[in-house]
Amino acid sequence: MERLKHLFRIFFPVSGMIALFLLPGLAGQLAAFTLIAVLALASPYRAGIFAFFLKLSSLLLITLAVHLFFRFGEPDYFAAFGGSALWIRAGFYTLRNANILFIMSYTIRNGAPLSFASLMAFLEQRGPSRLVQPLALAVRYVSLIRDEFQSLRQVHRIMGIRRPKHLAAQIRYYTSLIVPTIISSLERAENLSLAMTSRGFNR
Repeated sequence: MERLKHLFRIFFPVSGMIALFLLPGLAGQLAAFTLIAVLALASPYRAGIFAFFLKLSSLLLITLAVHLFFRFGEPDYFAAFGGSALWIRAGFYTLRNANILFIMSYTIRNGAPLSFASLMAFLEQRGPSRLVQPLALAVRYVSLIRDEFQSLRQVHRIMGIRRPKHLAAQIRYYTSLIVPTIISSLERAENLSLAMTSRGFNR
């Protein structure tokens, strides 16, 4: 039972992220948000999940502002604000990013850290190595991203940098955490891709 919980905590964020980019329209993103909220409410760690999501939610204002105001080459720039198409498009991308943040919050805050060793033992007994090894890397990668984010937060605490109360300062604070995490993840992904290619995984 415990291994099944580990599998769910790994494959839920992976499959959820893929599904978000396949769901069409604002209604699809709203349905996904509702599903994630129900799962979060059913979790015994729901307080931590929602608290973490609310901390990140200020970043959604950036998404909304970009899709509302950063529009170039439109002949009727201000007239678009009176129509529904602009607001639907901005709402779609903002809600999709909200779902991504919600999945991240659920993965990071839902329970104790994943037991990587027990999960790998479960996978190795039930699948071919060509399938299990990429999945194992994905499992490990989720933990690495989470640990990287937590390490950056700890560095901020050591340096005396606390989460500010004002919205603009909060955006700068979380940007200073998320951007290095993304850059570090991309660097790891590139090194991993080179290592896998050199071992014949692309054949």
